[in-house]
Amino acid sequence: MEPRKFTIEPLVLPATEPKLRPPIVHGLLRRGEVCNWIAAPKTGKTWMVYSLLSSIVRGAVWCGHKCEPGRVLLIDNELHPETAMNRLWRVAYQDGLDTQHLARMVDVAFIRGARGSVEDLEATMRDAGRGAYNLVIIDAFYRFIPAGSDENSNSDMTALYNHIDQIAGLSEAATILVHHSTKGSQSGKETMDVGAGAGSIGRATDSHVVFLRHETEGCVTMQARCRSWAPVAPKVLHVDSVTPRVWHDAHDGLDPSDLWNPAPPKKKAKPAD
Repeated sequence: MEPRKFTIEPLVLPATEPKLRPPIVHGLLRRGEVCNWIAAPKTGKTWMVYSLLSSIVRGAVWCGHKCEPGRVLLIDNELHPETAMNRLWRVAYQDGLDTQHLARMVDVAFIRGARGSVEDLEATMRDAGRGAYNLVIIDAFYRFIPAGSDENSNSDMTALYNHIDQIAGLSEAATILVHHSTKGSQSGKETMDVGAGAGSIGRATDSHVVFLRHETEGCVTMQARCRSWAPVAPKVLHVDSVTPRVWHDAHDGLDPSDLWNPAPPKKKAKPAD
């Protein structure tokens, strides 16, 4: 492949401060940006992203963050359709969403068992057209990693995220990649380092939102790092997968830094002489 020259232009600044991209989730995510949505398995990250989906459909506030109303595309390659539909129904029922309004605002693609590729995603978004969706949710990211690519390779993951950036740019949709953290406690890690795989996974996106298991049962600490927003203060969320509910537990006085740590393994007793 022949090397290409960069397009070089003089820097011309406008007289007034340039505007940033329009927000989709205030404080977290803008149109055309890419977001990592990371938590340990079975901690409720899918419930939380469904709750965000509902908030965008309603133009409501999600965990203290105002959401701009708009259409959402959910691409799910992990859950069986029956499981995903059951969860979506429960979230919609709790939030009082009219099913006809939900059908107008949300499109779904359940592709478990049919390996989806980034090329498939690009073709789908080109067909939908620019601005068709405010938000695209890909759950789960690891199943979109191309065959032969290594999740732990910085070069492989950088190339993959470059392609996803291009798709987000042409679609103008904020794109959330639901991903998993490594096993065990995450309490000693920086926010950008929470997440399985290469370090470039945390650094290649515009927003990196992580949910860490709190020492209080049923609670998680939400941390976020965003390029185009002011720093986000950590929050404690209560995740109830039975109801299901997700809300900001500001009134409980829980310390976001009180994270869960696994109990150390028991030492084996030394045999008697």
